[in-house]
Amino acid sequence: MSAGAAENWLFDLGNSRVKVARLVYGAPVDMLALDWDRPDFAAALHDSLHAWPRADWAWVASVASAARAARVREVLAMFAPLRVEWLRTPREAAGVTNRYARPERLGIDRFLAMLAARARTPGAACVVVGCGTALTLDALAADGTHAEGLIALSPTGMLQALDGATAIADTNPDAFKAQTVDDTAAALKAGCWASAGALVEWFAARAQTRLDAQRIWLHGGWAGRLAEWLAHDGTHVGILEHAVLRGLAVWAAQLCEHP
Repeated sequence: MSAGAAENWLFDLGNSRVKVARLVYGAPVDMLALDWDRPDFAAALHDSLHAWPRADWAWVASVASAARAARVREVLAMFAPLRVEWLRTPREAAGVTNRYARPERLGIDRFLAMLAARARTPGAACVVVGCGTALTLDALAADGTHAEGLIALSPTGMLQALDGATAIADTNPDAFKAQTVDDTAAALKAGCWASAGALVEWFAARAQTRLDAQRIWLHGGWAGRLAEWLAHDGTHVGILEHAVLRGLAVWAAQLCEHP
């Protein structure tokens, strides 16, 4: 079956929200996002899907907890005989090769973001940076091989770790409040953002030396802010909007062609 012959739905189940899209001619369209903590989550998801053409397949990529994934399963069950495929990270797909000893141990969100990046820069090495609950960095060689990966705390995660592991708040009670602009708060935020930015710069420089990676792709909720920070030091990046859904579209289109 061809990607355009049947209706397909794409699901990106993240840590903070669910993103959904229709697969049309190999690309995600009509994208929507729902927060997990939305009181009417199930009803909102059902109503949104009900408004779309009835699908034959739903392709799901999830890094969410089992309990949250179950909420989506319950909604999808209302659309039987919809066929639902919960995807696991493969050894290879759409030109990207996973070198993990156990392929499924590589986060599927990271793998799909690499698919999206390769689709944008085919045949070229690049760095893919995920700016979500965690900071993820992956180097992709020109032949599509996943060459190296790192996972670190996001700037927000660093602030939370400092708040929980130090007594800073005892003497600076407002230091960790979002709108605070005093010296300690400024130092904390500057240090955490500099840590994230410096790690990206170091990782990208290493990938350039080892792989001739000339392009850095950022994706995720704080990608824009990180791009601004990097630009101050002359590091130019591209932003991949909805990278996981776009990578999922690439893979799902391939699966539709070769079921």
